[in-house]
Amino acid sequence: MTNPHEILEPLSAIWWQTIIWSTVVIGGILFTAKYLQKTQLELLAKVIGVILIARSILVHPYVDHVVGWDIYNNLPLHLCGLAAIIAGIIMFYRRQWLYECLYFWGIPGAFHSYITPEFTQGTKELLFLEYYIAHGGIILSALFCTMFLGFSPRKGSWWRIFLYSQVLLPIVGVFNWLIDANYMYICAPPIVDNPFIIGDFPEHLIGMEIAGILHFALVYLPFGIKYRRASKAPGTPAI
Repeated sequence: MTNPHEILEPLSAIWWQTIIWSTVVIGGILFTAKYLQKTQLELLAKVIGVILIARSILVHPYVDHVVGWDIYNNLPLHLCGLAAIIAGIIMFYRRQWLYECLYFWGIPGAFHSYITPEFTQGTKELLFLEYYIAHGGIILSALFCTMFLGFSPRKGSWWRIFLYSQVLLPIVGVFNWLIDANYMYICAPPIVDNPFIIGDFPEHLIGMEIAGILHFALVYLPFGIKYRRASKAPGTPAI
């Protein structure tokens, strides 16, 4: 790896500032969206989509300019990297399967990226800000789709997306082996202090898999409760 990864000290002043400002910006956009008319909401969705897609493209020449682009760190092969691309695309190409990938990959992954950030591209110049735009954009897009664009996870989607996600592991794992990289942290655990990261390779994969399925189930829980209540309502056919 040509560029050393960097982390933030949890509970430090800058850590708190990033959490607070990200929450304010995301919350402010969603709050404003509640009061928009349909045409205005569609325009906002497209503006968000353009910004997130542009970030996904322009970050590569910018990284090359600032620290030097390399194949070991800068491909979008982490789940958050894939979710960040989907976050922009779904504002134009609205498909249920894309939404569910964004929702289940993105919300837990971006949440942990805020709580225990690891800057795989470093923090020079605007790369620090880009990290939070990328991960904040994932959360914003997933919530925007859920709150305003009529999307919600289908019944049982949490375990289906988890199973489908397993297909990525051998594919990305072989790619890592071929070029000696560590995308999706398959070959080595991240350097952050996270309670779900236990041990070194291959033991750390067990904790990550357990954390993954628990987080998928957790973010699905509000909808699971809704489906269960609907199925038990008098005169309502089972979903």
